[in-house]
Amino acid sequence: MDKKYAIQGIIGCALFGVGDWLLGFVDPGEVSEEVFYFISAGHGAEYPDWKIMVTMVCAIIGVLFLWQGFVHIADLMKEDKDKEGAKRVFTFLTYSWLTIHFVVTIIVFIYSYSCRTLGNEQAVIITNGLDKVLDPCILIAYFILSVALIDLIIVIARGKTKLKRTDAFITPLTWMLIIGTVSMVLPASLFSKGLYTFCMNGGMIAWFIRLLVRPGAEFQGKE
Repeated sequence: MDKKYAIQGIIGCALFGVGDWLLGFVDPGEVSEEVFYFISAGHGAEYPDWKIMVTMVCAIIGVLFLWQGFVHIADLMKEDKDKEGAKRVFTFLTYSWLTIHFVVTIIVFIYSYSCRTLGNEQAVIITNGLDKVLDPCILIAYFILSVALIDLIIVIARGKTKLKRTDAFITPLTWMLIIGTVSMVLPASLFSKGLYTFCMNGGMIAWFIRLLVRPGAEFQGKE
């Protein structure tokens, strides 16, 4: 694996992470009505549209870097047949990552805009209707994402990569769980909500950085 792909992965996740913080760094208080899982009190009428715009722009630019970083994780595989399979898996992971990000962003925008123009009750009705339509997409995306991350753990543990088998204990999923757990242990606040939203991208960034600071056989030569 060439180091530049790990760096591109970090850049891509960082750009997505900017959107995470803009979406998540809000009042974490619960909305009185039952609504889309991500929505909290801070996403109401006062939530500014510019945050949605920046989030979308960062994602559009970020996915170009994200895809390079994710797909070239396949370069860590020892066998060519495993590389081809990993490329497909991490291509699907990229699409799933983008799907989750866009669905959440769109629903937050619709809810906030509806609160301002139609009122909270109508915003809940509209958002719940949209949620029913988009829910299958986001569930499938989370399923694909989970399968891809678990598959990475399995291939590392089986010795099919250039990494040590023990590295199966410290994968992107490990860092995601650590960041997510810390966010839930912290008192409810803008920061804890933002950190929770950031856990996926933060986990990938931590893993890519770990590869870079302890380069071994995985970075010997260009693939």
